[in-house]
Amino acid sequence: MPRVLVVGGGPAGASLAFLLARRGIETTLIERQRDFAREFRGEVLMPSGLEAIDQMGLAAEFEGVETREMQNFELYMNAKRCVSVELQPGAVDGRLPAAVSQPGMLEMLVAEAGKHTCFELVRGASVMGVIWTGGRVSGVRVRSDRGERRINADIVIGADGRASAVRKQTGMHVRHAEPPMDIVWGKLPCPPNFRGVRGYLGRGHLVIAYRSWDDQLQLGWVILKGTFGEIRGRGVEHWITEVAKLVTPDLAAHLRTYAYAVAKPFLLDSASDCVESWSKPGALVIGDAAHTMSPVGGQGLNVALRDAIVTANHLVPLLHAPSLDTKALDKALVAIERERMAEIAPIQRLQAIPPRLVLNRAWWGEPLRNLLGHFVSTSIGQRIAMSRISIFTEGMTDVTLEV
Repeated sequence: MPRVLVVGGGPAGASLAFLLARRGIETTLIERQRDFAREFRGEVLMPSGLEAIDQMGLAAEFEGVETREMQNFELYMNAKRCVSVELQPGAVDGRLPAAVSQPGMLEMLVAEAGKHTCFELVRGASVMGVIWTGGRVSGVRVRSDRGERRINADIVIGADGRASAVRKQTGMHVRHAEPPMDIVWGKLPCPPNFRGVRGYLGRGHLVIAYRSWDDQLQLGWVILKGTFGEIRGRGVEHWITEVAKLVTPDLAAHLRTYAYAVAKPFLLDSASDCVESWSKPGALVIGDAAHTMSPVGGQGLNVALRDAIVTANHLVPLLHAPSLDTKALDKALVAIERERMAEIAPIQRLQAIPPRLVLNRAWWGEPLRNLLGHFVSTSIGQRIAMSRISIFTEGMTDVTLEV
């Protein structure tokens, strides 16, 4: 039986490893950290991502993961509400978007994969390099506190994030489309009646607020790239004071009251990129390793799960064949990229628009934002806005688990 080596225990890697192990394929998952008990910012599951969980047959197991549903979306321009919509359940699973405990979800995925004897999880191991045999990737060298070892495989899947070792070690070239922004994240107690997601635009700023899976208020302040040093130097209270100027009075008062309880602000160095070719002979990258998504629209977690489904659809039949056809395998890797780019490319183009509009400091920027705010408050504008929102919530292509 062929062996698959998956590098990276994030959403793409853990879900793909589960799908392969469930189909009886020898699968080794390498995770750099010893556990998943760390901060994640990609914690929003859209209906497209929830549908992916259901298709994997994990709906019952997912019930044990902490989540908080998002019931509505409100958009404010200069603290004046211009859009207020009730979010609609997914067309397939009937569920609302939700903030999810990513550590809880990942532990669930590897626990379910571990029920199959063909699955091995290697924690606390870093990839030092890939192994090449006859022009093909045939495994990796990893290092842990037990020393260095070689792990051989018929195919190596890099799902190891934006700093992917597999991507780097195989010489894959990346196209960068950097949005001109970073995001400062922080958590504080959540107001009791906070039901969904709020976005505040104005004066060249964007503030995002939603109830997180742990019942905290997740607060994100979009800033111009490279300006975090000044903000950090002035301390948390200054940061909260500045954010309070951009939001509605009710939230501003809450922020000032709980400024003392804000966790240390965390800077997310926003990135948007895509590998020009996701594969080399014997190797493939998926998830953030293939296409780092901008935070706009909460897409990273969802497209990662959908990457895993498409990858499993193409690989499982070949890995179950009486003998492994490496030429057919390499063609399948190219087909995976082609199928997924039909969704990834247009979503990344849509994600690039809001930062350029919101952070524009030209003299005409604020009049344009005010005009946009007026337009989206009209019936026509709201219909257009909802059509764009549905792309982020439902996805752009049909992704169905077939294996």
